[in-house]
Amino acid sequence: MVHRIHDLIERFPEDENTVRSLIAGDVGFDALCSEYQDIVEELSEIQRVSGPVAAIEGMGLKMRRTALEEELLTRIEGYRPI
Repeated sequence: MVHRIHDLIERFPEDENTVRSLIAGDVGFDALCSEYQDIVEELSEIQRVSGPVAAIEGMGLKMRRTALEEELLTRIEGYRPI
């Protein structure tokens, strides 16, 4: 579990306790954390490669990472999606 939330906690250190509580009790939040971690790892791999295809893939991953961060932060702050 710790590996799955490491980068999220690094991004939002002030919310560590809330993240740990949510991941323990919210399956949807846990799934978002897994997806976030996968994207962070994939982005790290892509950034080691140069070229136009890698640049395009990297931009897409950055956009998805940002969207996930917003969704995760919304949940962390206590809101639930409709």
